[in-house]
Amino acid sequence: MQRRSVRSHLLGLIAAAIIPVWLFAGYLLVQFALHERSRFEQDAVQTAKQVSLVVEGELLNLRTVLDGLSKSAALANGDMQTFNSEALDLVQGTDRVIVLRDLAGRQLMSTEARYGADMPASEPITDHDREEIKTAGIYVSDVFADTRSSTYRVQIVMLVPAPRGKDLLLSISVPTTHIRDVMMPAVPEGWTVGVGDRQGHFVARSKKHEEMSGKPGLPEYVEKVVGRSGSFTSRNIEGARLLAGYYRSSNSDWFYTANLPLSVAQAPLWRSLAAICGIGVLSLLVSIALGYTLGRHFTRATAALVARAEALGLGRRVEPLTTSVAEFAAVSTAMVEADRAIAERRTELEAVLDTVPAAVWFTYDPKALQVIRNRFAAELMGLPTDGSQSFGKPDRVIDTIAVKNGQIVSREDRPLSRAMRGEFVDHEEFTYTLPSGGERFLLSSARPIRNPGGAIVGAVQISLDITERKRGEEHRRLLTNELNHRVKNTLAVVQSIASQTIRNATTLPEAGRTLSSRLVSLAKAHDLLTQQNWSGADLNDLITASVKPHAPIERFQLSGEPAWLPANIALSVALAFHELTTNAIKYGSLSNAIGMVSVCWKVVCQKQHRRLELEWREQGGPPVGTAGRKGFGTQLLNRVFDSGPSDRVTLKFETSGLVCDMRVTLSRRDEGVV
Repeated sequence: MQRRSVRSHLLGLIAAAIIPVWLFAGYLLVQFALHERSRFEQDAVQTAKQVSLVVEGELLNLRTVLDGLSKSAALANGDMQTFNSEALDLVQGTDRVIVLRDLAGRQLMSTEARYGADMPASEPITDHDREEIKTAGIYVSDVFADTRSSTYRVQIVMLVPAPRGKDLLLSISVPTTHIRDVMMPAVPEGWTVGVGDRQGHFVARSKKHEEMSGKPGLPEYVEKVVGRSGSFTSRNIEGARLLAGYYRSSNSDWFYTANLPLSVAQAPLWRSLAAICGIGVLSLLVSIALGYTLGRHFTRATAALVARAEALGLGRRVEPLTTSVAEFAAVSTAMVEADRAIAERRTELEAVLDTVPAAVWFTYDPKALQVIRNRFAAELMGLPTDGSQSFGKPDRVIDTIAVKNGQIVSREDRPLSRAMRGEFVDHEEFTYTLPSGGERFLLSSARPIRNPGGAIVGAVQISLDITERKRGEEHRRLLTNELNHRVKNTLAVVQSIASQTIRNATTLPEAGRTLSSRLVSLAKAHDLLTQQNWSGADLNDLITASVKPHAPIERFQLSGEPAWLPANIALSVALAFHELTTNAIKYGSLSNAIGMVSVCWKVVCQKQHRRLELEWREQGGPPVGTAGRKGFGTQLLNRVFDSGPSDRVTLKFETSGLVCDMRVTLSRRDEGVV
């Protein structure tokens, strides 16, 4: 027969009185939740209707503008230039675009293009849209991507009579951000409102508009928008549950949705539930207090014995128990004697193991989660050695990551756990990553501990710290690899410079002077990069170092924002400026006493990469003619600025002097800023 304490019976009696009250409160809670859910659904539909009125009003304004423009006398008379001016006046200072085209898609006029310029063909209108326009005379489009501005737009299209021939299509379009801005004043706080077209694609969204505009909505969400209006629950793009209301416009055939996190709609329910739970917890605490009052004498004595048993198991001191129960006092005395005997043996073992220059772990836990460690092991693992974690006190192993031969080793396959299974581990190397982020290399051995009968009762692991040895080996390997890499790159550049110099020189002395000058320029760039540990170089400093040995820096006008060049590009740019400076001294603006060189640059950040745009412009020199052949300098410039699809160099031999335009990609956006 199962026995229960007096405290348990008291708790059962109290529960019998409280449970019916809880059930009744739960019924009232359900009714309240259903009422609140209905109210939120009505609010969602009403919000969607309010937003639709605002947006449809804006579409009506655009239609009015389009209708007024369609009655232009210039359009009726075929005066396209005047009609273009009228359209430009209407869209000036706005993000609207007006386009006139024929039914085949050929653009006749666009406020985005200069009048008379060649304009690309538009997509031919679909048969469905053609029928809509012929029936209603005007048509609101779905969201579409504008290839010229890389934005998503919507347009209103109207059929207008042409001065002669077939009818034309006059349209006005706005970006979807305009629709978003129009509807935002009508969006209540805490709600998310979206506008969708006939295909279920987002036109506008009150939150994350830039990410969602033009993209299809979730199929499970869009397929629930049926009929003129209604409400439903679904998941949004982030996976959160929503309560949604919708309304579909009869004018544009767009649908408008108002979403609220389901958690907000259910908040009253949870608040009521929390109140009921609070009352229940309070009742439970009262029952526990009653049970504790009646049985506290035995409970205190039992808890005290349990605490002393735990202290004995964890290696802490066991204090005598003062109690009127003789049996409890006898058990307490036995625990105190056992603690004294264990302390004597622990002191002897600690004195021996603390003198060993190796980390030692013991465990008597079958899972090797509770361990005893010596002072050296505590130091390796970053644990205190001031006595708060003294030897002989079992403690949980710290959470570390162990790696052997490049593979992560689970705790079950580490030396101490393997020894608990009876395995012998000899001189195996492991890499441990500590919770603090530190890394240790250990050479470990482990053995099982058996009782006189041969059964495994524990295990011991001894490890030597070989971290410094491993780091020294890795450091030497990295230095060797880095030196090989730098030497190979430098020799390749020198070989290329020497080969091109000799090929383009007319005499051997000329080749020697030119080669020496180019190698000096390369050395200057190397010096500048070495000062920055080869992480790169500042463009202004690089230009100064490249031209200063050949011409006074006062004859150069340098302007541009701070630009940091990667090491490989910095070397090539230094050689390029050396060639340009040498050419200017021989033939250009630096060949006389009054000529100047202007160097300006900027860094353009685009979607996929960062690009340097630089201009070298010579002024005040002798008249310049077109070069007869491409020398080493021209070939070098073409190679340096031809590493990417958007990289290039352009040489213009103007009468006032040489102009060199350079474009070079510094880094891709996904690689980070260099």
